[in-house]
Amino acid sequence: MTGLEALKAALGYAFLDDKLLLRALTHASVTHEENNQRLEFLGDAVLELCISAELFKQKRRDDEGGLTRRRQQLVCEEALFQVAQGLNLGAYLRMKQELVRSGGRRSPALLADAMEAVIGAVYLDGGIQAASDLVQRLWQPLISQADTALDAKGALQAYFQGQGLPQPDYQLTDQKGPPHQRVFEAAVLASGRELARAWGSTIKAAQQQAAEKALQTLKKEEADR
Repeated sequence: MTGLEALKAALGYAFLDDKLLLRALTHASVTHEENNQRLEFLGDAVLELCISAELFKQKRRDDEGGLTRRRQQLVCEEALFQVAQGLNLGAYLRMKQELVRSGGRRSPALLADAMEAVIGAVYLDGGIQAASDLVQRLWQPLISQADTALDAKGALQAYFQGQGLPQPDYQLTDQKGPPHQRVFEAAVLASGRELARAWGSTIKAAQQQAAEKALQTLKKEEADR
């Protein structure tokens, strides 16, 4: 089994129109017209709907906040990257050799974008049920692991709420690296005071790391009083 047939087998979906799958695998560096950017846009919305519906159908009775936090863990670059890696999606991406040589086939951002594009392609090819079946198959291990525990940003917000203080602000303070391997630095501030800053592969990841550092700082300050 070679080429796209191996990928289709891994996806568990047989495309009626293979051109849609090819487009989903085509980076904008190859062509500005028939690339995966529009499919990525569509796939992002389809994934959020499918995950929302799957979480809603589960027997556990999470409130809206709990459902939202679980969805955030499942509809994010990290989850998309993990699923894409499981499919060996990077091996099928069509991109310029410069990107290949610089590690484009292993880039979390590029793989996450391509995974969204594949979902968009399945939706266009087979409809919402086909897309929902795909998402349920590929995301089931992650869905089983997701819980309603507060992430670092949520925990920091809860801390300030409990103190009756204004909510913290996040600022993007720096970014570096090529477009497909860019990293970001974010700072978290409270009433103008910088609590912490950190780097991450996405802005969200950098904010989470900064929030985690801020929580550690605040807890240490409390302990030292």
